[in-house]
Amino acid sequence: MLDALITRVSALGVVVEENLVEPEGARFVGTFTGNLLTLYPKYDSNFALYFTVAHLYGHMVQLVRDSERTKRANAILSIVLDPAVYKNKRVFTAAEVQMIYDHELEAAAIGRTVMADTGPVDNELDMQYARIFLADFHYLIHVLETGEGGPEAFARFLRREPRPWNPIPADPLPLVGVGHLKREASTTVTVV
Repeated sequence: MLDALITRVSALGVVVEENLVEPEGARFVGTFTGNLLTLYPKYDSNFALYFTVAHLYGHMVQLVRDSERTKRANAILSIVLDPAVYKNKRVFTAAEVQMIYDHELEAAAIGRTVMADTGPVDNELDMQYARIFLADFHYLIHVLETGEGGPEAFARFLRREPRPWNPIPADPLPLVGVGHLKREASTTVTVV
């Protein structure tokens, strides 16, 4: 399934590469800059990589669509999402957490759409995708507020995340190509 998803997002302009050397000081499942998505598969399951490809494609589409919600969320996240992400701690207001959640959920919904476009998605895959999304969101807020991150911290979040009652709904808008996103852009998004 991972190979099929990579083939599909590649047809939409994403350049996917693998790197077995983790970035210094942190461990990521994947990052993207422009339309280049880099996976770090050395320590992660196929499912974690599958989620990452779908979710980061969703973030790429958000940049193409350039909605007001994306601009507001990126403005909040840009305060802490830089090369020193673990050094710039910030406590978010409830409204900011909601905005980040809405932004992340939209990316997950776009990812869910590309999953369905790639092939059938059974209930088990749907629920696992929703579960890892929720763990990833809660972990993201935790990392940004406390600076504590890494594989052990994420494993704690995933272990405590129950199976949700509902899957993430697919985004109703059509999939779009992202090949024109510039790689020199300063926007780098990671999934830890």
